Amino acid sequence: MDASALPQPFRRLGETIAGKLADGHLADVMRGAGLVMAIRVAGAAIALLSQVLLARWMGAFEYGIYAYVWVWVIILGILTPMGFGTSTLRFVPDYRVNGKWRRLAGILDASWRVVFRLGIAVMVVGLVAIFALRDALEPYYVLPLMLAMLCVPGFALGDTLEGTARAFGWVGLAYLPTYIIRPLGIVVAGGIVYLFAGNLTGVEAVAGALGATLLTLAGQRLLLSRRIARTIPKAEPFHHTKYWVGASLPMVLSEGLYLLLLNTDIVLLGYFVSPEEVGVYFAATRIVNLIVFIYFAVAARAVPKFSELHASGDRRALQILVHNIIQWIFWPTLAAAALILLGGRFALGLFGQDFAAGFPLLAVLMLGFIARASTGPIEYLLNMTGHQNITSIVYGGAAALNIALNLVLVPHFGLMGAAFATATALASASLCLFLIVRRRLGINAFVFCASGTPA
Repeated sequence: MDASALPQPFRRLGETIAGKLADGHLADVMRGAGLVMAIRVAGAAIALLSQVLLARWMGAFEYGIYAYVWVWVIILGILTPMGFGTSTLRFVPDYRVNGKWRRLAGILDASWRVVFRLGIAVMVVGLVAIFALRDALEPYYVLPLMLAMLCVPGFALGDTLEGTARAFGWVGLAYLPTYIIRPLGIVVAGGIVYLFAGNLTGVEAVAGALGATLLTLAGQRLLLSRRIARTIPKAEPFHHTKYWVGASLPMVLSEGLYLLLLNTDIVLLGYFVSPEEVGVYFAATRIVNLIVFIYFAVAARAVPKFSELHASGDRRALQILVHNIIQWIFWPTLAAAALILLGGRFALGLFGQDFAAGFPLLAVLMLGFIARASTGPIEYLLNMTGHQNITSIVYGGAAALNIALNLVLVPHFGLMGAAFATATALASASLCLFLIVRRRLGINAFVFCASGTPA
């Protein structure tokens, strides 16, 4: 079809997109982001469907129990690898390019062994802590939390394998197990129990999640090991474990603090409100998270480009790339947010009639993620340019702010107080990171800043 035959607004939009993609760096990012986006879109649909089915099978009370303890699995499972899932992204490409096969074999071996031991240690400590505090916990949380601790080693090892697969450029092997296979496994396990028992409890749902996590891990480990064996020469591993751990720690600090920032609301709600209300809030966050996959998909491929352009010293090209990346994140995120708000009541209704009360939370929670989208993945920009420590400080401050606001607001305003606290903390972190990037790197990282105009 001749482009000149299109209406003028669409023709201008096409010309703008074509002009943006004429930038080779951006075009490379967007090509790679396509597969990531496809997996994340499919994963988001599966995640939403699985949560809807679980909520309907369990009811608000039991679903709230499952949601609360699964958040603990996510937090501990991502913190336990101590950054190895991210540091492999740095070391594996380096060792491959330079033919350091013994070091490559060493970090692949060390990442699995270290994370496995850490996972077992965290599991044991968690079980002991739950047993010791069992009288202080609500009775309905004790057994599900114990089962959740059994999930932690498998979740942590899966996070590490994801990083390893990404380091080799195997996007499908990295993301399909996490975002497609494991969620499907959880809902299938829950569905089998519901089919034969007629109902599904929080304990049974967590047990199903444990089984799905371990089976997914085994399959991913097998496929990844075989593919690595076909790709790189066999070599005796050389272990530089202290160095690798030291390089990983700053990365896990930033990741952990951001994770704390995002999940503080649900963790603290467990102490102030009933499981039914926790379930309603968790359902709202699952719907809001649908807009995050846009940010995730584009950032996944943009990060190496940040490092490349910074190393080349081409500040103008870096400014242009950052500007374009933000445009490709912000406007689709804003459009997705509008669509989700329009269909929010319907989406919450899919979880059950008790979940409609979560609709007002959607708009408040979205404000925080829209604020984050307006500055793009600038935490990664700082990390890739040697400023990872300040990123940790910012996220630490934002997490502390979120905790303080939750403690003050939740007792008085309930779920809305938690939503406001999280949105405020996210927006505050984005503002701080924007100011730091402007000051330290001379980069304007805001959606309405002019392209190619450094600070």
